[in-house]
Amino acid sequence: MTFTYEGLINQIKQKEGGLLGIHLPMLTMHFIEFADQAGLQLDDYPTIQAYIKKASYQEKREVFESLGFNVLFMTLSAIKVIHFVEGRLDQAPKEPSIEESFLANQRNAFILDVEVGMDNLYFILEYQSDDALADYTVDREELAKEQARNKQIAAIFGRNKK
Repeated sequence: MTFTYEGLINQIKQKEGGLLGIHLPMLTMHFIEFADQAGLQLDDYPTIQAYIKKASYQEKREVFESLGFNVLFMTLSAIKVIHFVEGRLDQAPKEPSIEESFLANQRNAFILDVEVGMDNLYFILEYQSDDALADYTVDREELAKEQARNKQIAAIFGRNKK
């Protein structure tokens, strides 16, 4: 089986937010499954560590760009994924984060996590569609409760600063 544009979108529509504090859905797969679906030669990349070290940045991007996805970010760190999605990695002028745009149905982005044990390679992928991914993966009722709790906490700490 190999990756397809429609196949990945159909899989991700069935997922939920995968990392603490963000709502982008996450698809996790073992490196062997990833290698098989990406068409990698296991002789060239027998382990995830070999793939991380030997495959070029462009070669890693090409797996998904050749299917029509935009690769927004790649990292080995879940914390960096969270910071990137929340817009905390760059010092650019304030514009809506990927998380905010995703929840507002303005962007279709998701996380693909390739893992073996404690080793992970995260891709943040985006695709264009009028069919909002968040409508499939976000529980809007639960999101409203979460946002209300966050406002209450902010109000409590805001009052204590005075």
